[in-house]
Amino acid sequence: MNTYSKTADRQGQAAGNAVPGRGKTRVCALFAVCLLGSGSALAGDPCKSVLCLYGKFAGNSGSSECRSAEQDYFSILVKKHGNIKWSETASARQDYLNSCPGADQSYTQKINDKFGKVQG
Repeated sequence: MNTYSKTADRQGQAAGNAVPGRGKTRVCALFAVCLLGSGSALAGDPCKSVLCLYGKFAGNSGSSECRSAEQDYFSILVKKHGNIKWSETASARQDYLNSCPGADQSYTQKINDKFGKVQG
């Protein structure tokens, strides 16, 4: 049974002694905050979209694993009064691809040049 009191915690911390269980709780809480707070307006994975669309760009048909990643990209449509604005759509799609931190922007530009203004 743990018999640590708050004053014992403070004394142990002041003396440089670790308080059992404290580190694990803080790490778990920090991990949960990072995991829950990492969502964005675009729910898809831009890095997966870059990989799958580059395969499509290179002439591969893509697998069933790529369908959702391609759909994430092609579902980005900018509309005004019910009409698709293709230049703005291409720009929004480029921003989505560029949100992958590991993607080479020259490749994302090539992908978007080919697919940015087409309906998926």
